[in-house]
Amino acid sequence: MALSDLNPVERNEEGIAAVLGILKQRLGERFQTGEAIRAQHAHTTTYIPTQAPDGVAFPETTVEVQEIVSACAAHRVPVIAFGVGSSLEGHTNAPGGGISVDTSR
Repeated sequence: MALSDLNPVERNEEGIAAVLGILKQRLGERFQTGEAIRAQHAHTTTYIPTQAPDGVAFPETTVEVQEIVSACAAHRVPVIAFGVGSSLEGHTNAPGGGISVDTSR
């Protein structure tokens, strides 16, 4: 199957906007939406083009992880798990947008 054979994933712009606001309020500086940090969290070594998430969350507790996932689920926004960024097959890509949850801290 060629990359061009894949159906494009629809973005939930309304849900993404809601979650961005919720996570900025909840996590403060531990939620980033800058272009460089988003690109870093979409970097892979695959043929699939880089597709950055809409934001990167740096939770410090399991409760914060639960809150992030709950907010995303409530607004139907994809969640992308990010450990050390060693994806070889596009696991950290966000074709439908979403929130990267960085557990490296």
